[in-house]
Parts: sequence; C-alpha cells; structure tokens
Amino acid sequence: MSGRPDPAEGLRAHAAALRDRALRLRGACERLDWKGAQADAFRARVDELALRCDTAAAGLSRSASRLDGRPGGG
Repeated sequence: MSGRPDPAEGLRAHAAALRDRALRLRGACERLDWKGAQADAFRARVDELALRCDTAAAGLSRSASRLDGRPGGG
C-alpha cells in the first residue's frame, strides 16, 4: 500500500457527492412555498443545475470505471 488514495475511489466519492447535491437541490426546491412566474423560473434553474450535477456524476463514475479497467464505464 503506497498510502496514496485510489483515484477511482476519489472519483466515485465526488460522483456520490454530486448526486447527493442534486437530490438536496431538488428536495429544497420542492419545499419552497413560492408561487408565480418567478418561482417557476427559479425552479427551472434549480432543476437545470441538479441535472448538471447528475450529468457530471455520471461522467465521473464512467471515468472511475475506466480507471478500474472497465472500458464500458458500467
């Protein structure tokens, strides 16, 4: 053991953090007691940000799989 962290595990940890952040963003947005066009626009922006977090998490997970020698990223 070299004492160095496993890069694939680091990527997986970041992916998990991003997925958690996306869930938290969506959950917080659902609990807002705010109505109207501005509220709808805000919710759309938050959902867009959460989707970007999910997309980044998927990319990090694929990269981790490739580091493990699984080319399909599965």
